[in-house]
Amino acid sequence: MAALPSYQEAIEAVDWLQLVLPYCRFNDYHALCLVNRHFNDVISPLLWRDVLNSVRLSGLDPGDDVKWLLNFVSFGLDHLSASTRSLIRILDARLFGKAAYEPWSDQQESTLSKAFERASTRLPNVNVILLDGHRDLDFSFVTGVTGRQGCRTLGSIQVLSIADCRVQVPRLFFTAPSLQNLIYLDVSYLPGSLVSVIQPAVLPCLRILKARGRELHDDQCLELIGLFKRQLWSLDISDNSVTDNVIQSMKDWCMPRLSSSSEGDRFIEARLVYRGGGTELYGPFLSLEDEESGGPLSHAERYCVDAPRYVAETSLADQCHDQSRSDGTTISRQDTVEAAVALLTGDDAHARGEEYKQSVGLTHLRLSHNALSAVGIQKLLHVSNGGIEDLACDSMLFLPRVAQYGRFWPPNVSLRGILGAAHCFRPEMSRNLRTLRIHHSVVTNIPTLFMHGASRKSCSLLAETVIRERIESVFPETFLPDTNPRLYSLTLTCLPRFSSGPLITKLIEFLKLLSVQEGTIQDISRTMPTRRSPELWRGLRHLRLEFDNSETMDVSTNFSFDAEHSEDEEVFSFFQNEQRGTQGSLGRQSLSSADVVLTSEGLNLGGTCWWDQDTSRSSYVTHHGHWNGKTFSVPVWVGSVDDEAPEAQRAYRRLVVDYGIRDGVGPVTPAQIQAGAPRKSFIYHIAWSATVMPATLRMPRRDELAGMGDVLDAIKAYRRESRAKYERMRQLRNVQRGDIPVPLGEPHLFWTGALEVSTDVAHISGTCERLHD
Repeated sequence: MAALPSYQEAIEAVDWLQLVLPYCRFNDYHALCLVNRHFNDVISPLLWRDVLNSVRLSGLDPGDDVKWLLNFVSFGLDHLSASTRSLIRILDARLFGKAAYEPWSDQQESTLSKAFERASTRLPNVNVILLDGHRDLDFSFVTGVTGRQGCRTLGSIQVLSIADCRVQVPRLFFTAPSLQNLIYLDVSYLPGSLVSVIQPAVLPCLRILKARGRELHDDQCLELIGLFKRQLWSLDISDNSVTDNVIQSMKDWCMPRLSSSSEGDRFIEARLVYRGGGTELYGPFLSLEDEESGGPLSHAERYCVDAPRYVAETSLADQCHDQSRSDGTTISRQDTVEAAVALLTGDDAHARGEEYKQSVGLTHLRLSHNALSAVGIQKLLHVSNGGIEDLACDSMLFLPRVAQYGRFWPPNVSLRGILGAAHCFRPEMSRNLRTLRIHHSVVTNIPTLFMHGASRKSCSLLAETVIRERIESVFPETFLPDTNPRLYSLTLTCLPRFSSGPLITKLIEFLKLLSVQEGTIQDISRTMPTRRSPELWRGLRHLRLEFDNSETMDVSTNFSFDAEHSEDEEVFSFFQNEQRGTQGSLGRQSLSSADVVLTSEGLNLGGTCWWDQDTSRSSYVTHHGHWNGKTFSVPVWVGSVDDEAPEAQRAYRRLVVDYGIRDGVGPVTPAQIQAGAPRKSFIYHIAWSATVMPATLRMPRRDELAGMGDVLDAIKAYRRESRAKYERMRQLRNVQRGDIPVPLGEPHLFWTGALEVSTDVAHISGTCERLHD
């Protein structure tokens, strides 16, 4: 929560110049500084704070960057007064000096290094240095010490970003006095060991660490988080090789110490019940049980913020708990470099910096593009006790690689996404969650299918038709806006650009539910008394859709359609007893499950199962395991014995009983209960999830692929249509009832929140567009 203003700040009149400056052109700032001393005092810091960005906005050609910088540090700084030089706080060279990289770029980087070295001797108040992408730049000037000139006058650095510089950081680099107050550090995509360079003892103020692309495996990751423990509140380890094995240690060492939902919350929310026991794969056996009132999606007070937590005596533990327990009225802290720079170079930088340094443990976690599975992400949310505020995991394996289901899926087929996990994002498990970036399947129930020899477009069609139909019978529950009204921002990633219809329908339905949510909140706020009424959550106000634009639209480049096949069909078979075909086109092979079973290793995770009942006549078996040094036994449901049971249940029973898939035992989830699993029972989650893959996959015909439509065009068309209905209602209402606002939600179903789309798979050089309303 932001610090309260002082009394003087609260009663002081707002300076009108501060109000109009955002509407002034940057090129007019210099002239405005000449108006009078007050104008100069207000505008000069804005001109000089980020000097490299200022000259760019003033019209400097990118090809003249190096020439201008050399002239500035050699002559310009000497003509500036000490007070003017003290206004320079930021050296942002991320887009500076990169316009004309030629064979002499090494010489150019050497010139830039000398220029920054000289500048650092004359700029005492610089506390932000951003050098991303300068791959041969010598950034030793950051330490404020050189062998030739000795100590420098460089200020105390609080934000340092040297991502993708491709220069190995010296072992004692961070021991420099100028880096002891470092709060934000980005050392992504650098060579060399990370742990040997970064130590909490020499970086006591570090709170935000970004270490993407450092080739971190589980051992290195565990060593890193073991060193910092709860000192960091934001950690980005995307683009590494971390697996589910680090989740439990991350919770034990790094996350805030929070208890489960308090007794006061149980009336509105469901209850988390510990069932006794647990496994390494699943974690402790926590079960989500809805109250008799109908649960969080139907309770009348689901949009009200939490009541203040009153205690008779406040202990240190209570204070830490209160700092970590959000009531839903504030947006989580921002851990981007832009947010850190704005906060630490503003007018109240000292007070805001102290607030920024407060940490009770990891609340912001970036885990995209690792070897994590959806099982690991669900475990993370299970064990975190709701302490995570900002979570990012773009794409994850649907199931762990070590599980036995691989015997029944061919080696050239895999799924990515997170299914049946909507309950993990409910307030009972994710009470502090405000920002979420995750694979779109959590909303659409459509995973990403990878199949060697098939085009991405073919895979998209199979995923949203054949596979989705099975998923709907196994995991009928998806994430809805009202699943967690506390969530403010949601980014759905890895969306295919083309769809035959189901994906478009899912996304448009989600937009309609967003409109219904804001309409419900509006109705509730109008019915509440104006005085002493509880504050309401705002609901989801920002939605970003990121499309995977890497799928090739020319199917013939990735898949060969044989003219001999009149139907243009290819079949993959997983469970039929077929002989493996000859090695030809990989797309024509029929993979026999029997062949795979014979060559697989019989892995067993989370305990053993003794068949103490005749499984041909029983729906339950007893599972024995060990958890925290104790033995436990639980009855596990293995599917109905009725031959008329739904196909999903019969497939699950076949995997468990006939093939012995007994991985991931745990309590049933709300989605599995909706699919027919008994309440308060246990289930083998890996076997249940593995049934989403059908016995055969028939490759789409050419005409089916040609009939797929552009998802983005469909969303834009819906937005235009709903916007037009909203505008007509607004105009009619203005004529009839004056300036009374239009009711939100039905019948127009136009969502007034911020909707953004990105068509860049790498999120580096693509386009980002906001669908303006």
